[in-house]
Order: sequence, then C-alpha cells, then structure tokens
Amino acid sequence: MSRFLRLLTPLIGGALVLAACAAQPAVVPTAAPAVAPTVAPTTAATEVPAPVTSDPITGAPALARGAVSEHPFVVMIDNHPNAFPQTGLDKAAVVFEALAEFGLTRYMAVYAPGITPEAPEVGPVRSARLYFVQWAMGFGGLYVHAGGSPQALELAEATDVIVNVDALLRVSGSYFRRSTNRDAPHNLFTSTTDLESAAEKLAPPDFSRSDVGFLFKEDAPVSARPASQELSYFFLYKEDDAGWTYDQDTNSYLRLRRGKAVRDALTGEQLRVKNVVVLEVQEAPIPGDPKGRIEQQVIGSGKARVFMDGIEREVSWRKDSAEAPLLILEASGEEVRFNPGAIWITAIPSLENLTAE
Repeated sequence: MSRFLRLLTPLIGGALVLAACAAQPAVVPTAAPAVAPTVAPTTAATEVPAPVTSDPITGAPALARGAVSEHPFVVMIDNHPNAFPQTGLDKAAVVFEALAEFGLTRYMAVYAPGITPEAPEVGPVRSARLYFVQWAMGFGGLYVHAGGSPQALELAEATDVIVNVDALLRVSGSYFRRSTNRDAPHNLFTSTTDLESAAEKLAPPDFSRSDVGFLFKEDAPVSARPASQELSYFFLYKEDDAGWTYDQDTNSYLRLRRGKAVRDALTGEQLRVKNVVVLEVQEAPIPGDPKGRIEQQVIGSGKARVFMDGIEREVSWRKDSAEAPLLILEASGEEVRFNPGAIWITAIPSLENLTAE
C-alpha cells in the first residue's frame, strides 16, 4: 500500500458520502471474457513519431503517446439533467461517456498538464463506478471523483496505479468548491490549477508511464472529406439520444443531445472533437443493488466504430487488464491512428443503438 493510502486510511471512516453514492455491500463483477492472445505488432506501439500535442486546425489538445510527462487528471463529471450545462469538457483531451444507472450517463474527462489548456472550472464532479476506475487506471495519474459505488471505492483505494482524489475525504476536499448557483450534489467543481496543487501534495514526484495516450496521423485533405455526416446513439431510451454532426471545414464533430447543440457553461461554445469512438460493451444490473447500479465489462475486447475525417470505420477495442490502456485496433491488429485533437469515447450496450449517415 502506498504512503498516500496509509495516510488516507484513518480518514475514510469520517468521510461524508453523498446520498446517491452511499456505500452498499460490495458485489463482485462478472469475470472478463477471454481475450485472444493476438496483439498488435510491437512497432505499432513503440515506433512513434515526434509527439503531436495539438490539432493544427482547431488547436484542440491531442493526448499523444510519448508526450505525457506529468500525472494526468482523470475527472468524473455529472450528466444528470440538474448538472447541465457542464464546464471543462471542451478542455479535455479524452472524454469517456457511459451509463451510470437508470439510463443516466456519466462522463470521465482526461486532462494532461503541458498538453491540455488550463480549465478554470471543471464539473460538476460526481461519483465513481468500478468500470470508470478501470478505464482511469489505463491513464495513471489522479483519479478525481466525489464518493462512488462500493466496488469503485474499494478498487480506487486499494490500487497504487492511480492517486485517489475523493472530494468527500478530508485529505483531498480542499481541492474542490461548491457552487451556490446549483443544488447539491450537482454543484461540486474543481479546476486544473487545483488539481496541479493536488498532484504536488498527493502524487509521487515522477510520472514514469510510457504507454499513456494514443497514436495520431495527419488530417485527411479537404478534397477527401465528405460534405456531411451525422451520427446518433442511445443507451437505454431512444428518445434520450446523443450524437454528433460533422463539420468539413474543421474536420471535426459537433456535440448534440436530443438534436440540440451541447455547449460549455463557461464559454458558451458547442463541444467539438476530432474523433468519436463508439464501443460495444456488455452490461448488466448489479444483483440486489438498491441504487440500481450496473456493471460494465470493460476488461476484455469487443466491437467498435470510429468516426473521423467524416467517415465511419469498423474497428475493435481491447483492454487486457485494469491497469492496461484501452486500445482501439484496426482489423490488422495495428492501433488506429487518430486525427490530432480530442477523442470522445462512448460505451453503449449494443452497436444496434448507433445510427450513422
């Protein structure tokens, strides 16, 4: 157990927990499906060109493998209707989107000092789930949240792959603030400046992982880009869809929810990314969980789709262990090379819930 966890342990008993995240008896998740031994060629993961740090068209950050030299910040962000609109998703290099419970989704945003721009406000910060912790472990760094499910808290507190920054624990509570403009629990915010302070105080001095990030390529030329593309997907309910519309000029995708633009609360700008990845991930309710929580099988492999350059492509995803990075793979087994800029990763229970044209 790391020095940080030894310091944290005596404080856990006095932690305040949000009603939505009250501890319940732990449930052991379903075992991961067997993963085929075939791996991407070594050259795909090691022969990396000079790191690409931003999109030359929009200036959006790119989390390139080989460029991450400091602890990244992996932040859980609320997506309850009372949390709209969120702040800081536009500054993230990677955003995960997945179900939490009762059809509500949650975001997990990844920021990297020296790569992503300063985000003066990030949130509302919300609670952890086991599968989000497992995704976060693939990035290392700080895992930032406010309480969580019993399974998530157990893993986040036990592993030294991430630094557990829980707003409900006294040792890390000073890095968050409550907004007076919203009702709890949808009013908790932080900033990348606060998280830099948290890293200085709580994290090991050096970040040594070399497997964090993705591989990138040049954007397709304008002449090769289609005039338009639309995609939408839903998690449980068709009427509660999310999606993206393609912009040929910037070669990027603009965020929609129920057909309307999704904007950052601070800037008022519509969310925009260069790459959209849709994963098919098995899920199931946790038996007996009174909060209606689910488990998602994010360790293993499955089908996926990638949208970039205005084109949909069939790919696959693979994650070999909780601490291993998530890989997006071509049919050849080589890693997908993305366009420089932000990557939005969505996990839905079936690709049949995805529509693209």
